[in-house]
Parts: sequence; C-alpha cells; structure tokens
Amino acid sequence: MTRKIRLGILFGGKSAEHEVSLQSAKNVIEAVDREKYDLVLITIDKQGQWHLADPSAFLLNPDDPQRIKLAPSEDKLGIVLGDERQLFVRLKNGAPIEALDVIFPVLHGPYGEDGTIQGLLKLADVPFVGASVLGSAVGMDKDVMKRLLRDGGVPIARSVTLSRNTGEPPGFQELTERLGLPLFIKPANLGSSVGVHKVRSSEQFESALHDAFQFDGKILVEEFIEGREIE
Repeated sequence: MTRKIRLGILFGGKSAEHEVSLQSAKNVIEAVDREKYDLVLITIDKQGQWHLADPSAFLLNPDDPQRIKLAPSEDKLGIVLGDERQLFVRLKNGAPIEALDVIFPVLHGPYGEDGTIQGLLKLADVPFVGASVLGSAVGMDKDVMKRLLRDGGVPIARSVTLSRNTGEPPGFQELTERLGLPLFIKPANLGSSVGVHKVRSSEQFESALHDAFQFDGKILVEEFIEGREIE
C-alpha cells in the first residue's frame, strides 16, 4: 500500500486576519482527500505561539465567522532547524513530531502571506504550497506590487499611496478629482477583508483613513472599477 503524504496544515497567525485564516483552513481541511494525505494540524495563536491541534476538535464556533476561534491546546510546539524536514518539537517533553512531507500554509496577512513563513520553511528545507519568498512579499505589499506591474506594462487601477510618516496627505477633494468616486481605501499589507472601505463621501473618507491606518503605516487610495469579481 502506498504511504500517505504527511501534510501539515498551518493556520491561525498573529495578523488581523486570524479569523479569516481559520475559516479558510476549515474549508481546506474538509476538502483534503484523507486516503492520500495524513493531516497534521499546526496552529499559531494570536500571541504567536505554535500548537499541535486535535484534528477532531480544533475550532470553537466553526460555523460562526463572528465567534470562530482556535480550540485551546496545551501541546505547544518549538521550531528546530537542522534535521531535514524535522521542524517541530513538543515543548512539554522535547519530543519531535514525525517529519512532514509538505506544509500547506493557510495564513492570511502579515506573518503568513508576506514571505516570513515561506522563508522559515525554506531554511528548514520543508516543501510548501504556494508562492516562495519574493513572490509572497511582493504580492502582500500592494504598493510594491502595483509599481512592478505598472513598470511591466500591465494595466492596473489608478491609486495613490499614503504613508503615516509623510506629513499631511492629499485631501478628499484632491483625491476624488484624480480618481473619481467611489474610492477604495485599504491597508497596503493586508488582504481583502480587514480595513478595506468603499468611500462615497468626505465623512466616510476620514473614517476610512483612520481605520486603515490602524492596520498598516502605508495605505492605498484606489479608483473604483465596475466589473465582475472572479475568484
């Protein structure tokens, strides 16, 4: 009989999109072919501690996006680099968990999609799903991504990048003259669900700026393009 592939599902994380990651991981775990893959669930809590999760009960309130959270786990993990594909040991007794064949990161936002986890896995020589370090880092930072696409001749939505540390930003009137209405305001280094606002008025504009800057020191003000959303 063919040996099952030991697949580590890595989810949770320290970012503001922690709960989004939990929902994504739930969908991935439910879809994995258990006849081909032996699942190992590795979670990262909001404080950055890594845990080995119980596959039968790893989430609380899994069907409620507003209340979903990781189930408590006392099986904390440490990270060890050196031995091939042996990345994790149990902190309670120092015992290694069986080496993983591949890791599927299902992390959203900083500390997950931005190249940090990818760099760690590269150092550990553990194969993983998805883009590598550079692709992850560039894809995470919407400002950098847009600059590269623009320089490569790829059509992109018009936008203005604002930084918390560059003095007085352009006002609502100036930006709407350049980009039209409605506007989108979003953190440069998060996904598509947290800190993102569709703005139609000056009152909404000020509130959206304040909220987006809670999540990143750099934000994008972007034109609205009407069309279908395709995933």
